[in-house]
Amino acid sequence: MRIIKFFIILCISILPFNYIRIFFYNLFICYKIDKESYIGWLSLIICENFKISNCKIDKFNFIFVNNFDGKNSSINKMNKFFGINTININQSKIGDKNKFVGEPKISSETKFYLGLKSKICDNNYFDLTRDIEIYENCYLGSDLQIWTHGFNEKREIKTKNVFLKKGCVIKDACLISMGVTIGENAIAEIGSVITRDLDENSFYYHELQKH
Repeated sequence: MRIIKFFIILCISILPFNYIRIFFYNLFICYKIDKESYIGWLSLIICENFKISNCKIDKFNFIFVNNFDGKNSSINKMNKFFGINTININQSKIGDKNKFVGEPKISSETKFYLGLKSKICDNNYFDLTRDIEIYENCYLGSDLQIWTHGFNEKREIKTKNVFLKKGCVIKDACLISMGVTIGENAIAEIGSVITRDLDENSFYYHELQKH
């Protein structure tokens, strides 16, 4: 049954016109895509529940999740969403070539939330072994990594959620470790390695000292 569904979705994704793709996604796969939305050519969307309104999903995206809910948002080219239970985006933007990767064998109920008027740039990696929640008016640059799992000294896996609160700014090439909460309006400078919570309205940078 999964193979048949994949084949139908692949055929729909290569149809020549957006309105035809939307029509057949709604008819055969029971998605809920409104007429104001756009689904790009060869974007494969394999979900149990998929609902978008006034969204643009550009070409060559791969969305393999259980539940996807989007409103007034845009997703650029070549993003990958795998193994996540729920994705919720609202009035937000996602750039090119981002990876959002869950691990259902560890947690089958993971959630990615992107709040109002937030933006994610290009080439970022989001480890969704646990939840990542990004609130409104946040900006995430390029080449970031956000991790929600790690290992202790006995090589036992540990998992914790990550929260980015309202108005925070994470600049290029930062790494955020599991369990971190970034406070409201906090700023993390380029290349920062963040392993602890950041207070609201704070400025954080990681400096390598020469010896």
